[in-house]
Amino acid sequence: MAKKSRSRAERRRAARAEAARAGDRQPKGAAPTKVDTRAPKKNRSAKQSKRSKQRGGIPLATIGWSIGGLAVVALLILALSASGGAQQADAATEQLARANAGTDVTVHSGSAHVVYHSDPPLPSRAAPRADGQPTLVWFSGTWCHICEQMAPFAHETASAFTDRLVFVEKSVDHDRSSSSRYGVRGTPTFVMLDATGSEVMRFHGSPDAVSFAAQIERALAAVG
Repeated sequence: MAKKSRSRAERRRAARAEAARAGDRQPKGAAPTKVDTRAPKKNRSAKQSKRSKQRGGIPLATIGWSIGGLAVVALLILALSASGGAQQADAATEQLARANAGTDVTVHSGSAHVVYHSDPPLPSRAAPRADGQPTLVWFSGTWCHICEQMAPFAHETASAFTDRLVFVEKSVDHDRSSSSRYGVRGTPTFVMLDATGSEVMRFHGSPDAVSFAAQIERALAAVG
């Protein structure tokens, strides 16, 4: 039995020795076997996706807010289009404009200002005013914010001078020939004309009714 046990032990030692010798026989310079320590492909893909989002990706929440904002802007534009986005004419001011001009007027509404446009042409040497009165022309535009600031008092203030002048409002967009004739480059521009349509003087906007009345008085004084 002892001899048989020693034989088995010897066989085991021989097998270990043979394995060791096989390892020693590996060619010189051969690359050692590498162990893949990388994370599983599934984990690597998740990390790469996360890095991609951090570098250039747009978060879904941001996209959602952007689309929502565009929708709100579109609704506002539609609402403005439906309402026309224009200032509303005032019946009392329209009546004053007709009385000041002594003729009919056409209402032109825009985003900033309502123009009570005097339809007849301005006086000229070929067609002077028969009554000899001067004409104060208010050149304005439907987009003129300063004109709209003067709207509450301009026609009303001018109505106090109807016995001494004719006050008309002209839209520069609807009477381009008159604005070109007098070299109007901005609005509001007020041009005082004599009975033959010749320019006497001009001035620009006024902050209130008192200042506007004072400017009208100076313009009348210049006419003589």
